[in-house]
Amino acid sequence: VGAGTSGCVIASRLSEMSNVTVLLVEAGGYFGWLSTMPLLAPMMQGTEVDWAYQTEPQVFSSRGLYGYRQNFPRGKGLGGSGQLNYLVHSFGRPEDYKRWPKGWSHADLLPYFQKVSDIMNIIPMPEEEYLTKAFVLAEESLKLDNISLRKAMYTAKKGSRWSTYHAYLRKAWNRKNLHILMNTLVAKIFFKNDKINDVKVIYKNGSVGRIGVRKEVILCAGTINTPQLLLISGIGPVNELKKHKISVVQDLPEVGRNLFDHLNVPVYVNLRERVSITLVKLQTIPEVFNYFAFGTGKCDNAPLTTFRSLFPSYNDSMHEGFIYLVTCLQPKSRGSITLRSSDIHDPPRINPAYLQDPEDVMCTHRAINLALETLNTRLFREYGAKVHVPDFEECRHLRQNYQDVYYSECVMRIAGLTSHHPCGTCKISAEDDAVVDEELRVKGVSGLRIMDASVMPSPISGTPNSVLVAMAERASDIILDRLSK
Repeated sequence: VGAGTSGCVIASRLSEMSNVTVLLVEAGGYFGWLSTMPLLAPMMQGTEVDWAYQTEPQVFSSRGLYGYRQNFPRGKGLGGSGQLNYLVHSFGRPEDYKRWPKGWSHADLLPYFQKVSDIMNIIPMPEEEYLTKAFVLAEESLKLDNISLRKAMYTAKKGSRWSTYHAYLRKAWNRKNLHILMNTLVAKIFFKNDKINDVKVIYKNGSVGRIGVRKEVILCAGTINTPQLLLISGIGPVNELKKHKISVVQDLPEVGRNLFDHLNVPVYVNLRERVSITLVKLQTIPEVFNYFAFGTGKCDNAPLTTFRSLFPSYNDSMHEGFIYLVTCLQPKSRGSITLRSSDIHDPPRINPAYLQDPEDVMCTHRAINLALETLNTRLFREYGAKVHVPDFEECRHLRQNYQDVYYSECVMRIAGLTSHHPCGTCKISAEDDAVVDEELRVKGVSGLRIMDASVMPSPISGTPNSVLVAMAERASDIILDRLSK
């Protein structure tokens, strides 16, 4: 269920066995040529290939946004959010996996990381020559412990997007044992004696059908849609199910909980010298940034006066600068996905609870100041690098300096934006607080597994997409091993 990052991998791998019949059901269709161009990714947001979710009003963040709500784009179509993202690759750090269960440690996943690196065509991102040199020298000058400044990596081929749709699903497309049902929404899963029986689907024309299940259903619908579908199907916290008059199939209190995401805080840096990125190029950055943050070019989700102050106003078109997107990579705050109603068409309530935990404020404050330390190194000084301090009305009573924790906290609570990395709502664990076990089987029922970002138990120190590809490869091996017995 779902042809996103993980679904494309699993459908492709399972259909390699000729004696296995695979049906891949996807709510969307094709993304089209626009998605292949990396810089145009923001233009896909808010279109028919985006679920176009919004969060609930945030209490501790998003104060610069109308209604305190974040736009929450999620890919709807072949390739899923891997067709909307910015292609940035990361496997995180080995320490990130220490709390993960048996079979999912960094050592366990390492062979899959190596496998995925070739398949997903992971390559260095082209960088501006002078800035790259400045960052490399900054690392040498600062002598930072356990911290490295390195070139970004990304997943692209011949300058075009390279998602799991391109790398996996297209190669499997003509297999006779793989059937792909597009523009079809899975609305509910039905069980008989706690064993999966069939699924209800809604076709594009509005007609309703039922599809029988012989072996298993593998949910790959994503961090938002997977818990929504489980809850509607009667799997989740009893009180949540009763609230919406849903018959209880299995009481699993953690369904929809443990939601985490990275929060980006934009910090603009002015450059005096003509290095490489002129404002002629940079003029589009606020517009692109608006797309990144709000899904539109006109910043429809935020008061313009608030977010304009993130960028300096210059008439000199040759002025230069760049933006740090500062992130606490291991946030402590945890949010939730709950139902708005028992109707699958009704978007669930999304509450990422950004900056709810005070430790995340301090972590982000340290990250901002670490980023700004690089500006006090030789080449950046030569370039005249100087941080731009946004003039937020709500922060004017504070000392206008990022070294002041109260000022940086004020800025992050106003201007922090989703990194588009929501995970964790159906976490994997051997403990009682899990939704799936180490083999990704939903606890308490038979014939149902999950493999998508919802099963990640804790954050990755980086973008999660490549990790999900590796996890899906391992999940495929687990399932195929079971099928062969």
